Amino acid sequence: MNVLKKYIDQNNVTKYQISKLSGISQMTLSHATADTKQLSNQTIKVISAVAKALGKTPGQVLDDLIKLENSEG
Repeated sequence: MNVLKKYIDQNNVTKYQISKLSGISQMTLSHATADTKQLSNQTIKVISAVAKALGKTPGQVLDDLIKLENSEG
């Protein structure tokens, strides 16, 4: 499973909510959460949008994503 998708699910937020709170398009989020999209290929735009929706900094979100990716092995 895509790490970003799993992270969004774990934080009980939808792509629609992220889109509305951050202004990023739902299509961009759909591409970012595709199963083939690796964490190393995520953009700052997407990470910043998720951070804004969760009330976190982009750095916090990136740290969380890296931890989640590493825990999946």
